[in-house]
Amino acid sequence: MLLGNHRSLVLPAPTEHRCSFESDAAPRCSSKNTLDFTNLLIDITNEALREYVSTSKNNHCNNHIPDEVPSATVAGSNMIEKLQDIYAKNELFSLHLSQVEKYQKDLFSTASVLEPFLNASSELKERLKQLLTKVECHIKTNDPSTPVPTSPPPLNLPHKYSYEKKVYGCAVLVRLKAWGQNVKEVVKSMCSRNVVRSRS
Repeated sequence: MLLGNHRSLVLPAPTEHRCSFESDAAPRCSSKNTLDFTNLLIDITNEALREYVSTSKNNHCNNHIPDEVPSATVAGSNMIEKLQDIYAKNELFSLHLSQVEKYQKDLFSTASVLEPFLNASSELKERLKQLLTKVECHIKTNDPSTPVPTSPPPLNLPHKYSYEKKVYGCAVLVRLKAWGQNVKEVVKSMCSRNVVRSRS
């Protein structure tokens, strides 16, 4: 039933940061489109987090964030550097999300228990993949000579015990949610910059 809800999700209504003018080369990487898409990504992350807590039957979302969980920050001194950082973090979070799925399968063998979270996680990974394409488009639109970051190496995590795995999984989703909010602020900035261009 939850999967059905995901399939029927519509893009959020326009935010207060309007991007009526788009200077990007193609609609698929327009700032407005990316902003709407980032809002949807945040909503799906919230859903995945709710399903994770429900599946675990215990709220392991405490204030402890293991060191191996990616940072939620977006680093960079200019827009290109920030977009490159978003690209790199996107791939890193995708790897960690796959690891969370693996741990959940190890911890809970019953398909009916796992299905809601795995469905939400699968949807989330697909949205991350699509965001990756949009960010690459923005990078190339801003500077065609700028390369996208190389893919991160496979994860090698130290978790052995159930509690460690549950805390790690929740921390990944909490950080991913915060990262999505930070990405949204960068896209808003990019959107505002396009509006300024249209007035100059």
